Amino acid sequence: MKRITVGLLSAALGGSLLLGASPASAQRASLSVHIDSVNPNPVVVTEGRDTNVTVEVRTTEAIRVELRLRPAVNTLAAQEAPEAKLFHHGDLWRFSTRFDSGDFEGRWLAIADAYDRDGRKLTDQVNFSVKHEQRAKAETRVNHFRVSPTSVRKGRWVYFTGRLEARAHRYWTGVRNEEIGIYFRPHGSSAWKWVASTDSGWRGQFHTRARASRSGEYRAVFEGDRRLEDSSSRSVRVRVWGGGWHR
Repeated sequence: MKRITVGLLSAALGGSLLLGASPASAQRASLSVHIDSVNPNPVVVTEGRDTNVTVEVRTTEAIRVELRLRPAVNTLAAQEAPEAKLFHHGDLWRFSTRFDSGDFEGRWLAIADAYDRDGRKLTDQVNFSVKHEQRAKAETRVNHFRVSPTSVRKGRWVYFTGRLEARAHRYWTGVRNEEIGIYFRPHGSSAWKWVASTDSGWRGQFHTRARASRSGEYRAVFEGDRRLEDSSSRSVRVRVWGGGWHR
């Protein structure tokens, strides 16, 4: 999604609409422009989603209106604005655009420039604000974590399986394509050490292996991301005996 920093949203009346103008131009209404509303205000954006914003401008004797949207601070570099939809009827000019979480959080300006057929220009501006809202993360769990065997000769393989799940309303569903780390804590130690990683597959299932080095316990850890909370499995004890490395 393109971010708005300085946007120029413009539209012009077709030349055919000028044919009906009265020759007594001195008696026509004066040019005026007024920004009626910025809706919603404040503009609340959530990561991963767009928020539609509508700006309504009222004019008299205007044949063209340009709308600029920019942060109230002037230190940000200009960037391309997304396409804007325009509705125009009589003296009402309604501009619609979108904001996302990449847009500046804080006070913004909406600046409307109106032009009449003689090239005169009037400007109106209003303040509005943009707020970023943290999207709630889904609860997760590492379920059905199993270690095999739980008694093994030193140097042999230990195998790990389990399932990463996320809560969707009242139900738990598997989550794929997320990294799961396997951590080991030796007997008598308080420190967990990484030993292997793997990605969850279809329905959230994962499996990997590591060499047995000494007695202790293993657990699977999901560190979370912008959508999902972190979680850890139960720990499983493994007894390691003997010595030497065996294939």
